[in-house]
Amino acid sequence: MQTLIKNGTIVTALGEYQADIAIDGEKISMIGRNLPGSYEKVIDAAGRYVLPGGVDNHSHFEALNSDGVTFNAGYDTSYVAVLGGTTTVVDFASNDPGKSLIDSINYRLEVRAKGKVVPDIALHALCTDFSEETLEEIPKLVEMGVPTMKMFMAYKPTPMYMDDFKLLKTMQKAAEHGMTMFVHAENADVLNVLRDQYAEKGLLAPKYHYMTRPPYSESEAVSRAVTFAKAVRCPLCVVHVSCAEAAEVIKNARADGAPVVAETCPHYLVLDKHKMDDPDFDQSCRWVCSPALRDKADQDYLWDALKRDAVSLVGSDHAPIPMYQKYWGKDDFRAIPNGSPGSGDRLNVLWTYGVAAGRITRRKLVEIFAATPARLCGIYPQKGDIAVGSDADLVIFDPGYEGTFSVETNPTGVEYNAYEGMAQRGRPETVLLRGTVVVEAAKFVGTPGSGRFVPGKPYGMAYDLL
Repeated sequence: MQTLIKNGTIVTALGEYQADIAIDGEKISMIGRNLPGSYEKVIDAAGRYVLPGGVDNHSHFEALNSDGVTFNAGYDTSYVAVLGGTTTVVDFASNDPGKSLIDSINYRLEVRAKGKVVPDIALHALCTDFSEETLEEIPKLVEMGVPTMKMFMAYKPTPMYMDDFKLLKTMQKAAEHGMTMFVHAENADVLNVLRDQYAEKGLLAPKYHYMTRPPYSESEAVSRAVTFAKAVRCPLCVVHVSCAEAAEVIKNARADGAPVVAETCPHYLVLDKHKMDDPDFDQSCRWVCSPALRDKADQDYLWDALKRDAVSLVGSDHAPIPMYQKYWGKDDFRAIPNGSPGSGDRLNVLWTYGVAAGRITRRKLVEIFAATPARLCGIYPQKGDIAVGSDADLVIFDPGYEGTFSVETNPTGVEYNAYEGMAQRGRPETVLLRGTVVVEAAKFVGTPGSGRFVPGKPYGMAYDLL
């Protein structure tokens, strides 16, 4: 099918200009004025911005806990991502019980996601059961298009926990094959000491979650991870950086030549820890995530860090945990599953509280929302750009929309929206996935199962990102 998008203002990470876009099948074929040809579909984007489809480098659909039990909403809810302008999710594939990482990834693609996932999907390996076999799998993972792996420095003593021995050995092997390592950086021993101390005093409400995950537990773990990465020259992304202390460590390490970038998330940019002070468990449990929400000063620091390139990208850390699962920790905050939904709200939060508030430019938004995540995961410029030959993943964004974040208008796949009641400015009006309209008039019109696996290339974190 040939499609023309006309009269819009194109915004990429490199520039902003008025031009039309011709689509032939699934690819962008021409960009310019007065484009020749006849088109079966013409979309008038006058008064709108045309953005690359978002790449969400951090999602957890249908996750597994350390016991292999499935939690979080599944891939049948992934339509929420495209409603929010994200056309590619990069999901984490953990070890299934008794399975290697490679077998787990194949099972996820062939069984868990098949026929359900709406956006295109790339994958990170998520090591939750380390063995010597894990190290031997690294070159094979890279070959099969999974050039990234995440490790948890928290959650001791579960199998998810990676001690320094495992962390260093994995980084050494990854560096040999162009694999970028991702780390969840919190000091596991600090967390366990504080959580147990509070529990012994009977302090078990959700607000004690943030009190037992202090910023220094994050900054110490970040320092350790970047020290190892620099020593063995392993590309490293520290995910969900939440506080000024941790971001400062990364900023200084980058200045000193460490191959590291930082990701933050929308909830750390606009929500603060006092959301968990509400005595109503039904409310306060919704914002239990890790690392914990921080202070207003940390939000201001992170916005500034994005502007200065000290923080390089924004992923949602989409963890759509149903309320019945949050209630597992009704009497003990330590049992509340950590995470919050957000893949569908990443663009809306960045535009409303970033672009519309004057904190970041439109070009910066595209950089942190689409281009840099795609590069980091080895899928750029197929994804994350508006260029001839790129996939026709496009968002026609209406900057004039005014509304309120709500689970009714901004569905998340679960019963609540983390930004419920907050003002919203602008929204995706039309979204195309590989040339096919999947969102029209801000309503999902796509087909479950339309998403395809997008293999990534190694060495995605080229040093020009640093």
